[in-house]
Amino acid sequence: MSNERLEKLIHDEYTLEKKLTYAQHREKQLRSELKQLTRNERTHRLFTRSEMSETFLREPTPLTDVVIEFLTFAFSM
Repeated sequence: MSNERLEKLIHDEYTLEKKLTYAQHREKQLRSELKQLTRNERTHRLFTRSEMSETFLREPTPLTDVVIEFLTFAFSM
């Protein structure tokens, strides 16, 4: 192999390694962003449902406690 060809291959390898590192970093960022968006969506859903229960029920707290106890019992089996 010629010296120029070897240098080009070494340069190409370096360039590809840099691109791979960038792509891995970008993937990590996107996964983190997706996780945050999923968390935000869940939080919004929970707050919306909580607001609805307070809107429709006169005293939602005692009922909520009963529902939590029921669900805990039901899913502990």
